[in-house]
Amino acid sequence: MKSRKILTTLFAAASVATLLGAAPVTVNAASSVSTTTSTENSPKLIIQNIPKLSKWGYIVNVNSSAQPIYVGKSNYAKLVNNPLFKGTRTVSPKKIKNVRFKVEKVMHFKGVSGSPEYFVTSKDHKYNGWTPSAGLQYYAINSKPLQRVIKPLKKIEGRSPIKQNGKFTSKGTITDRKWLAKNEHDYALAVKAAKKLKGNQRKFVLGSLKQMKQDGVLRNVMMEKKDNILLWSVN
Repeated sequence: MKSRKILTTLFAAASVATLLGAAPVTVNAASSVSTTTSTENSPKLIIQNIPKLSKWGYIVNVNSSAQPIYVGKSNYAKLVNNPLFKGTRTVSPKKIKNVRFKVEKVMHFKGVSGSPEYFVTSKDHKYNGWTPSAGLQYYAINSKPLQRVIKPLKKIEGRSPIKQNGKFTSKGTITDRKWLAKNEHDYALAVKAAKKLKGNQRKFVLGSLKQMKQDGVLRNVMMEKKDNILLWSVN
């Protein structure tokens, strides 16, 4: 699963660079959605607000150099609706490992397969950039209390549904009852551990777990594609 995420990240970065290289960006400042096209046959770039992630505020760290993070407050307004913009200064993820970011926008191509990218910004807008979800993680993911939540989630992620009896649909939805029962058991353990957390951390983790179930992740093999910061941090 981890290697699959790395490949997905590299593919997404290469795809975005290739596709954006041929397409000028059209920005509508009054709209939450921006689109871009260069010819009739070129893919349409769609940038949207993503309130279900933005509502959590500044809770993610950048943990990958797959895409650059630019330094400078002036870059914020230039980057937020224009992924083609290139700043003059970048920063290494090692130097901002303790800086918290907020997810503000999501970008994907209409009619083109591949992972979306997310626009993230630090609280003072000093650091800004577009990055795949595999380049982001919840800031406290390595804490001991969080690991009690993550451990059962890793079991769900690592439980391969690809069996000879093929008990899943073409869309990746599981129909194997025994497989699902194991997922539900581990999910319950994660919820139990999350309830022992405190404050905003407890609210965030329980909210993410609830979203995970609502999104049907327990029945679907493609959990890493969901817009869920907690699941991005499971690897």
